[in-house]
Amino acid sequence: MTKISSLGVLVVAGILSVASTSALAAGASSPKYASVIELYTSQGCSSCPEADQLLNELAQRPDVIALSFPVSYWDYLGWKDTLARPENSERQRSYAKILGDGEVYTPQAIVNGMQNCLGNRLADIETAVKSTAPLIHKEAAPIAARIERGRLVIDAGGAPPGSRHQKGKVWVASVLSSLTVQITRGENAGNVVTYTNVVRELMEAGEWAGAPVSYALPLNSLSKDGDVFVVFLQTEALGPIVGATRVAGGW
Repeated sequence: MTKISSLGVLVVAGILSVASTSALAAGASSPKYASVIELYTSQGCSSCPEADQLLNELAQRPDVIALSFPVSYWDYLGWKDTLARPENSERQRSYAKILGDGEVYTPQAIVNGMQNCLGNRLADIETAVKSTAPLIHKEAAPIAARIERGRLVIDAGGAPPGSRHQKGKVWVASVLSSLTVQITRGENAGNVVTYTNVVRELMEAGEWAGAPVSYALPLNSLSKDGDVFVVFLQTEALGPIVGATRVAGGW
């Protein structure tokens, strides 16, 4: 393919250990920190099925949280993406401005909120992970989430001593673990593609100011289109992601 509301209701002090994983399944092992890989993809992009399969493979790794953000700007090519959200396209465009290259294309991977690369090239993604992981590990803030009494409870820890990242936002992604789509028109006509960890809604839980903070969000205020919640802490407007975890949806 060529290039081209805050919901926080409770705030308290507290630090819990990081519980990051990529398999998005209960019981998966939890490393100290997992790299967050965002794939911007489209059902109308002939180069994307390979990237979608690669994301599925990356999602099995304990050191990765893999998320699929389907975009809508290729719909005019003859097939309307059944999973795309305009908000995903806007998030990708914002990354292009912040990362300074202005590039918006599919398949594109954004690694740890810091680097972009081709989403169908494992070597490029691995290079981005290796180059960003040291900073992320140094700046990592503990984050944990759980379902309790009809609420999604989130605990975000403070920034480590000397960290240059002292503000950001806690985000909640409602994620659909897997969905298979039969595409009948456009560049991928005749293909059957399985999408992994599709973001169905991305909501702001609240602000983070470098100090421990907790939020309790009513489940009925969050999307029921997914079966897992991924919670991540992203610094600045759209900067490095310094903490991430997941919890089963609990519907």
